[in-house]
Amino acid sequence: MNPVELCWNVTSYVSIIVQLIAAGLCLGIFISPYMPCRNKAVKAGAAYSVVMTVLYIMPLRIDNILAYFIGTLAAFAVMRAEDRRNINQKIFLSVTFFSLRWLSASMAGIIDHFFDIVLFNPELAARVWLHYGMYVAVRVLCILFSFLFLLLSVRAVNRAYESKGGYMERRELVMLTVPSLSGVAGYAVFHFYQIKSETSGFYDVLCFLYYLISVMAVLVIIIIFQNWKTSQEEQSGHELLESQINTIKTHIEGIEKLYGDIRSLRHDMGNHIQMIERLMGTENTVEASAYLESLKIEWQELAPEIRTGNPVTDMILLEKKKEAKMRGIRFESDFRYPKNTKLDAFDVSVILYNALNNCMESVNGEKPYIRIQAFRKNSIFMLIISNSFEGKISINPADGLPYTTKKGGGHGIGLKNMLRMAKKYMGDLSFEQNGNEVTVGIMLQVA
Repeated sequence: MNPVELCWNVTSYVSIIVQLIAAGLCLGIFISPYMPCRNKAVKAGAAYSVVMTVLYIMPLRIDNILAYFIGTLAAFAVMRAEDRRNINQKIFLSVTFFSLRWLSASMAGIIDHFFDIVLFNPELAARVWLHYGMYVAVRVLCILFSFLFLLLSVRAVNRAYESKGGYMERRELVMLTVPSLSGVAGYAVFHFYQIKSETSGFYDVLCFLYYLISVMAVLVIIIIFQNWKTSQEEQSGHELLESQINTIKTHIEGIEKLYGDIRSLRHDMGNHIQMIERLMGTENTVEASAYLESLKIEWQELAPEIRTGNPVTDMILLEKKKEAKMRGIRFESDFRYPKNTKLDAFDVSVILYNALNNCMESVNGEKPYIRIQAFRKNSIFMLIISNSFEGKISINPADGLPYTTKKGGGHGIGLKNMLRMAKKYMGDLSFEQNGNEVTVGIMLQVA
């Protein structure tokens, strides 16, 4: 083998490996927003590149589609091992990438075919080193086009698909993977026809348009799905918010009745004192003690354990403290409702209600506890709620909220309602974990 032939073989060999590595890089970029951290996405992309490279250099020859299926399956296995949440979404990512890789590579291959026409020029072929240089340029352009088409495709899908942290149901998986599977099936038909017949420039243009339309079909379906999903989540959020407010209003009636009974007891306190004095004056100490004991019991039954300065927040904290006591959870509250502010009590109640619900769901440990603190500094009101948690929370970088482990409809709506209420007051939410304690901070502008 002469030096020129050796250079051609090495260039062909290396260019294919570079394409495989570039595809693995695109896969890592594609799945990164869906994984708890970037390192896990890097591992999946690296697994794809390594498996595909090994399959390429190994002596055993297998069908290209089967090889890429194995590579995608290896990436899926790594994703699944690194993050066991939301398996349907990982299937969607794998199928979509498998399709986009074939479609983008096919579009780049058609462009590469037109460059190859130049390489078939007999006069150019006679000048061996110039011919080789042109071949290198064509291979570089092919790699660039393939990488750019795939990169643009995966970025477009990521931009269109906003529900990255949401649980994907099976019917949603079917809806989102149909255009990808159709694109791959169409590629297989066109490729088979291309092998069995003589091709023309018109046929190549037709194939290119089909592949491009297939990519656009994937995007269109995702956009339609996302609009439907957003509308559904907003409707569910409003329904949940309305249900919570109605529940709070119902409980407020009980709290107001309780406060009314306390006021009545205070109003009658003078009569009670006179009765005790009368009994003591007649030296009926036994009856006086019994009367005083019954009065004490009545007062304890009426006086709420938590007084925040607002009946709405009183009701929520009393209810959650009772629930925590039944479950053996230590409940500490240092919450005072801020006075003379623009805050709506029901908005604060939505934040407090959902935050405590999340704490009740996640709290664990040998000595579980929930701690509530609140303070005001100038125009800022801070609400800090902590709970014991032996585990690791993962934050979705898209919205700053923790990934939810709930399945089905309604997942994460409470957190989004909290965020919506915080934004209403030019505020925000923050989540952090220190050891075995998770803390959510809610900042509100109150003046």
